[in-house]
Amino acid sequence: MWIADQLSASLQQALQLLSQGKAGEAEMVVKKAAMEAKAKHGSGSHPLAVAYADIGRLHLRMGEFQKAALEFQHASKGPMPPEADARRDRLGFMYGFAEALVGLTKYDESEKVLRQCVTFAKSLHGPTSASAAAANAPLADTLLKAGKTTDAMAVAQESYDALWALGDPLITNVIPVRAEALKAAGKADNPFTDLADLPDELVTRTVAGGFARSPAGEPGRVRAVLADLLAFTDKKFGDGHALTCDALAAVAHHEGRQGDRGDPTVRRAAVRRSVWSYLVRRMPGGLLSNLEIGFEPDGALHLVPHLTREPSASEAAQLEAALTQAVDDLYARPATKA
Repeated sequence: MWIADQLSASLQQALQLLSQGKAGEAEMVVKKAAMEAKAKHGSGSHPLAVAYADIGRLHLRMGEFQKAALEFQHASKGPMPPEADARRDRLGFMYGFAEALVGLTKYDESEKVLRQCVTFAKSLHGPTSASAAAANAPLADTLLKAGKTTDAMAVAQESYDALWALGDPLITNVIPVRAEALKAAGKADNPFTDLADLPDELVTRTVAGGFARSPAGEPGRVRAVLADLLAFTDKKFGDGHALTCDALAAVAHHEGRQGDRGDPTVRRAAVRRSVWSYLVRRMPGGLLSNLEIGFEPDGALHLVPHLTREPSASEAAQLEAALTQAVDDLYARPATKA
């Protein structure tokens, strides 16, 4: 979701159940919360609208976009509430509806809703506020998905410029979208260069946002964006830093997800560097001379370390354990999760 919401207790419980593969039980939790809200507050109440939106959020996670669209529509019906918090919730419902429409590939309809969201955000927060500027990010994303590259680039750049001038942390929501839009527009410049001027906390949030986009983005553009992210983290933080390791993992797993369309050279290089970097910090100096990386037909990783000498029994055991740990580390990184 583009708008960060405070998750209700029922939605948190439902998402936990969903992560355990208990989709039916997860649905029962949020539906029960909606029935309780209706019984306590009545039809047309704001608490009931929030409960309907929670069902929509769960269905978004489940990929049930048609159900989610109807639920967010239902949550958005009725007179506009006068309270500021409730109005912010209404804006969140509209973003949820737009996201469901994207899931249904109804890009023109989503664009229409998102332009309404931008207008609403300006009314709610002020036309020159950071929140109003950040409201353009999901619009740029949808335009990009719809193939409207020029429009997407213009909207993303406008949002980026406004947030940069304001010095607002919400710029972390815009930079990853702008990066992909720049690649779609054929721009060769690294879109993350300006991050060097931001505090490390904001850099981390921005880089994580770039990783999170990779499973759903256009593969060629994602490859270019991840290459730029790796170059940026390499220069700013160096080898072995958590963000550099995450970048290597994101590159490796992006290529792995593409199957026959992936670039095996890029994938092999990222995996080799990730594993090598892990090993050399844990093995006795001078033992390792090289590391060959291969992939089995089923996608399994094949590692062949080259040594400068015959290892002792303890060194051999240490190497075997370190190889396993290196692969586990690669696959466990958040950046690799689809």
